[in-house]
Amino acid sequence: MKKTAKALVLSGLAFLTGCFSMDIAQTDSLRESALSSNNGKPLEHVVVSNYGWYLFNCIPLACGNAAPDAFFPWRLFSNHVTSNILHDRMMAHAASINADVRDLTFFRDEKVIFDLPGTDFPIPIPYVLCFREIQFSGTLTQRKSQKEPTDSIRKKTVDEMNQLLDKLNPEEEH
Repeated sequence: MKKTAKALVLSGLAFLTGCFSMDIAQTDSLRESALSSNNGKPLEHVVVSNYGWYLFNCIPLACGNAAPDAFFPWRLFSNHVTSNILHDRMMAHAASINADVRDLTFFRDEKVIFDLPGTDFPIPIPYVLCFREIQFSGTLTQRKSQKEPTDSIRKKTVDEMNQLLDKLNPEEEH
């Protein structure tokens, strides 16, 4: 009985953990879209997302593992649901195929109300178990010039983007 209960608890934890994903769409209709006339030829559309669970909305319990060399699909007691990590993953993918990112969009969702299951009337319990999700989406286009930016220009661009992300998410830790 103890082994069965332990297996159920571990499988429940695995289902409740977060999830990191990078979804890439490459279709002929995308390559022939209106973007190709003025912003470079579209190569693919990328959506990068991660979500996780937090205790009292600040202590990370479990989230998707967004590390580039991730072995496990989730991380426990670690916060990988940050805009900086996801933005870096998207930019690294774009650089790997020598592409520019166009029409970058950002989505953030937080739920701080947890309903107590098994009751006839849901009783909202705020800030005990909270959910957070971050997502970036963009179209990757072929670079117009093959001239590679210098490391100082790349660093400056990354710093400027991180400053912008800090303004959008002032409460987020790095």
